[in-house]
Amino acid sequence: MHARSGRATLERVHAFRPFALGGVLWVALGAALPSVAAARTEATSIDGLSAPIVRVNLEQANVTIRTWSRAEVKVEGDAGTFVVLHEIRRIPEYLPPAPIAPAVTQGPEGNTITLPAESFVIATVHPGPRDFVEINAPGSDQPAAAFAAFAGPMTVTVPSDSVLVAAHLVNGSIDIDNYHGGTFIATVRAGQVSLDDVGGDGFVQVIRGPLVVTNSNLNRLRARTALGNMLFRRCRSRQIQASSVDGSIVYDAGSFEPGLARFDSARGDVAIGATGALQLNGRVSGGGRIYTLFDRGERVETGSYEAKAQLDGGGPVVNASSTAGNVYLYDGSLRAHGRLSPEWRAPRQILNGRDVPEAGYERFHGYAPARPHARRRPAGFARKPSRQGARARNAVLRGHAPAR
Repeated sequence: MHARSGRATLERVHAFRPFALGGVLWVALGAALPSVAAARTEATSIDGLSAPIVRVNLEQANVTIRTWSRAEVKVEGDAGTFVVLHEIRRIPEYLPPAPIAPAVTQGPEGNTITLPAESFVIATVHPGPRDFVEINAPGSDQPAAAFAAFAGPMTVTVPSDSVLVAAHLVNGSIDIDNYHGGTFIATVRAGQVSLDDVGGDGFVQVIRGPLVVTNSNLNRLRARTALGNMLFRRCRSRQIQASSVDGSIVYDAGSFEPGLARFDSARGDVAIGATGALQLNGRVSGGGRIYTLFDRGERVETGSYEAKAQLDGGGPVVNASSTAGNVYLYDGSLRAHGRLSPEWRAPRQILNGRDVPEAGYERFHGYAPARPHARRRPAGFARKPSRQGARARNAVLRGHAPAR
């Protein structure tokens, strides 16, 4: 493919722009297209790439991003639902933090939920010319653009040295597997994001739906949801900030390195189970209670609205808080504690792949993602190829427990 002529701007490389009711996108994309009648697999490859930037911009799709050792980007999906652009763009000497636009949605009681504007530093993209690969809907370069209909399942395989990988959807799922060392960015308005065996820096936003992170070593992660739960299983974090307005957060069997560790929910619960030497701090604001569960005789100080626990003499400080929900502090995995009292039902259900009926996006009219342009229903929305953890991730979205 030949590079498109014209001066590449900094804004096209990193800047986010709002779409529709508050989704986060880098640029306005896509022209209105007819629905795809029949699925036909198409594969597009671009080789000879060196540490590229790869970005996916679609309305409705199930996108899986994985890595390999080749200097090649390969895109596999339904024919006619995407186009691939390759350009060489120059990254300036100074790359300011990427602005994250506000996201607005309706809450379960008709209230307005706003995720405020933020900024996110991208530290893995260095100055100079850079391969830039973009996957868009056909016709997305036209001025009066709108997104295409359901694009179906799509697999994007990128070089392992990709410095920045991003995917932005309105409806659907994003799965990022085995990506390390660079920066990943994933935003979905209604759907789910799954991270499996990832590392590096990342920003994740899901307005309605869950985030599931498994077996990952995170250098820096900013994650936020409006109506959706977060589940972290067997993760190690150096710097992590996770927040939800109307969802719960469970960080189970994890560990922490010295750095920022903060978990907050306005109306949901927050449960932290960790190993190693650290200090767990929990706080509620009068609308909930704090529960602790430690089997090794850790030093625990509890009060009406606060609790502190030192594991193995103390270490990195981990803060967990909820305004109207409960906070749970425990050691290791919740599953290792055997039979639990009824007060622990909520985090246990999330860990077992079930959402709490009273919490998060499930309370939002049963959670049914919109399909604004699709004639073809995305039946495979929550389905993934068989792999470790797939049933649990899908069950989080469907709202029932996986089969035992």
